[in-house]
Amino acid sequence: MLSIDAMPDVESLSRALRTVGDKQLPFVLALTATRLAQRVQKGTLRAMRQRLDRPTSTTMNSLYVKPAKKGNPVARSFFKDAWTSGVPADKYLQQVVRGGARPHKRFEKALISKGLMKSSQYAIPVASAMNQFGNVPRGTVMKILSGLGAAESVGGYKSNATGSKRSKRKGNAQRYFVGDVDGTEGVWERKKTAFGDAVRPVFVFSDGAPRYRAMVPIFKIADNIVQANYMREFTGALDQALATARG
Repeated sequence: MLSIDAMPDVESLSRALRTVGDKQLPFVLALTATRLAQRVQKGTLRAMRQRLDRPTSTTMNSLYVKPAKKGNPVARSFFKDAWTSGVPADKYLQQVVRGGARPHKRFEKALISKGLMKSSQYAIPVASAMNQFGNVPRGTVMKILSGLGAAESVGGYKSNATGSKRSKRKGNAQRYFVGDVDGTEGVWERKKTAFGDAVRPVFVFSDGAPRYRAMVPIFKIADNIVQANYMREFTGALDQALATARG
């Protein structure tokens, strides 16, 4: 979360007091902070569009602004920390913003909990399993967990494959397995082809954590935007305060 405090330097504060007086000053500071936060939001979204690989609409709609108030002239820009389902943006975008090693995802934690993957390993999706956004669809992930008997390890989700007729018709237990095939360890899918049965990898296990560079350094972006636009927004807020007072 970014906090943008609009408190000016001494000279600008004195000018504001002379111009609008102490009653209108809280309005000026709150409006300045809010407009700067909105600029930061736009600048961050622009950087995300340019630097992220096929970002989803969910990702692009995840950045919010909380306006400043007269009693607290601090505006905030932040990634939404909760969704009705799935992983919140403030979690999965941390590596994009800060860089560094990726922590285990819930899918990986479920496999580790069932003893299907070592705690030092990470599950890396293969290209053929990913959708147009570069992600493995959530439906596919849940089918894999169900087939492997690990679905109950994910947020109380109880949909593991069983011996029931309905579960057998879905075939997830027969379709997915964890194992080593020709020296490659991972999650595999059994497929029927014109040439007989075959297997293909869906996730390959890696012994090292994937590492990311900070592709969208939001704190640096925000600092540059605030420094470049502070006086413009502060002056504009002063003018609006004067117009309001005269009205």
